[in-house]
Amino acid sequence: VLLLDGLQTILASEDGRTREAITDPAAPGFEAFVEQTWSMLVVTEDEAGGLAQVAVVAVADRERGGGTVLLIPPELVAAGCSTGPCRLGDVYRGGGVEALHAVVARRLEVEFTDATLLTPSRWATLVGPVAPIPVEVEHDLIETGVGGTTVTRFRAGEVLVTADDVVVFMTFSDDGVSQDRLQRQGIIWRSWLAQVGTGGNTAANLPGIDLPVVEVAAALAAGPTVVVDSLWSYSGGEPVVDPARLESRILDMFPFPIPLQPGQRATVRLLNGTGDPSFDAPAREAVRRAGADIIVVGNFRNDHVIQTRVVYRDPEMAEKATALAAALGTRVIHDDMVSPVADLTVLVGKDFHLLRG
Repeated sequence: VLLLDGLQTILASEDGRTREAITDPAAPGFEAFVEQTWSMLVVTEDEAGGLAQVAVVAVADRERGGGTVLLIPPELVAAGCSTGPCRLGDVYRGGGVEALHAVVARRLEVEFTDATLLTPSRWATLVGPVAPIPVEVEHDLIETGVGGTTVTRFRAGEVLVTADDVVVFMTFSDDGVSQDRLQRQGIIWRSWLAQVGTGGNTAANLPGIDLPVVEVAAALAAGPTVVVDSLWSYSGGEPVVDPARLESRILDMFPFPIPLQPGQRATVRLLNGTGDPSFDAPAREAVRRAGADIIVVGNFRNDHVIQTRVVYRDPEMAEKATALAAALGTRVIHDDMVSPVADLTVLVGKDFHLLRG
């Protein structure tokens, strides 16, 4: 997650000057700008042009791969229509990918690196190199045609879904049970990414097309990936979610998010002053939960820091510094000489775990 390639200089610990680069992430004084979480909104359209699937994808590590695919039901009610709250499908129908992008980003409170539209034919191209996709079907999926005639489209048991049938399988109505559709989408994603990762050469299992969605798929398949299709439950036919569970999932997916509105949140330089890397992840999560955006991470010049503190340079940041310190359960300090690279510096001391309970 650190932007190390091509890094020539790092920021001095206190006054923003530059000095010779320290390239060892474990060394005292090391600092680096973080690379914002690589993410994509993947929108799937059915044969009729309606919204079939909404997937938010976040890559865990650009080099080692892996990540998360969060599936969101198209039936989700959200703000974004001129007439008031409406379903995501209505948002897409009225404004396409751009409008849907804005609504989903606002709902999750994160911005995405990119957004892409996959039609049935584009899905077929994407999965083609490893198709058919093996899936397990719990019960017969029966299609009712004109005049009430029925046809078993996918039989119970192990089924090989052809490239042309991927979107058909993911969107099969199955008596209108929306949660089942979401789970079938998850089944396809899991099986497809597993097939792409087979043999360790993801490029060979994807189409040779220079598209962001192909790059994202290759990154996901290169490491452990979680496909989340059970976050939503249905109450009275409407998808609902526990806000705390959703927030926790988004925090896990986006350790270094692209701000939804640049400048809205305080930026943070997060330094570990303990010498113990086990403090890094909980400190990042605590700062994120407190509503700040981390832009620099690293280590303090020594590992003897006892007290965690929030340090600010600009008097105009005093209020945000105080709020962050209160959220972390620590104290705030004003220092004219602290690095100006971020709005605030959070220096993690050995009392941090005690502060977090």
